Amino acid sequence: MGARLVADWPAKALSLAAAFLVFLFYHLNRLEERFVSVPLSVVQGEEYVPSTMLPRSARLTLKGEPGALVTILEEDLRVSVDLSGAKAEGIAHAPLTVERRGSALGVDPLEISIDPAEVTVNLERKATKIVPITPSFRGYLSPGYELSTFDLEPAQAEISGPAGAISRTIDLSTDFIELTGRTSDFEAEVRIFPKDPLITVAGKQLSRFRATVQEAIEYRRFDGVAVEIAGLAEGFALAEAPPLCSLRVQSSREQLRDFILPANAVTLDLSGIKRAGIYNLPLVARLPEGFAIDSVTPESVAIRVIPSPGGTR
Repeated sequence: MGARLVADWPAKALSLAAAFLVFLFYHLNRLEERFVSVPLSVVQGEEYVPSTMLPRSARLTLKGEPGALVTILEEDLRVSVDLSGAKAEGIAHAPLTVERRGSALGVDPLEISIDPAEVTVNLERKATKIVPITPSFRGYLSPGYELSTFDLEPAQAEISGPAGAISRTIDLSTDFIELTGRTSDFEAEVRIFPKDPLITVAGKQLSRFRATVQEAIEYRRFDGVAVEIAGLAEGFALAEAPPLCSLRVQSSREQLRDFILPANAVTLDLSGIKRAGIYNLPLVARLPEGFAIDSVTPESVAIRVIPSPGGTR
């Protein structure tokens, strides 16, 4: 019996090997492939960080039983590159690794290949600093309105990244703040972000924007305005009438549109004059409520006060 088992053993061994290869080939042919794109997670060091962009994702090729492959969730495959061990600035080569979690743990057989298999990155010393936050606006307020004041809280944030990029960064931007059609005060929470993707922002990366909206202030100039004399004591007169002046008025567009300048808008107060002579006195402008004086030209005038005809002074 034993003699029959070992007889022609080379031929039997070859047959057994051939059968195994046929089985293996059949089994491998039953495996299917599935392609997925997974975000690339970067583990950075405390002292050196990338100064060139890394791929945002990696392409995985999964090979396994057809029924098992479809059960794997993409979020259960984590692809990462570890740069935490960097000891100096310069070019570094680092492999990508895959971590199987959740639905990917119980799948067998499962072959995973990564493209790219490694990354090449330039490393630079890490730097941090605090920069202001600048709001970004979109659209326009309703006609006749303007932003009176606005502020952000916080108004600045800490950023970190490669030293070169940090030195070039002077501020952070916000998401667009919509102004279209607004006529009243408003506030909004907005996201803040750096213009350079190599830079990260510490904290919540959110800021509270508050704005005060008011009717737009406009200006209107009135020329050739007569100056009204007030307070001239009895027995005195002016040698000549004061020169005409110009007045620049500010108010809302709506109020200025139909505004008529009062006859006594600009006066020259002579109530303090007790004797004849030459005086340089300021012009005084007064307007109805809702209107303000932006400027009076000239601001003062020289006048000559004389005794009035038939006066006793």
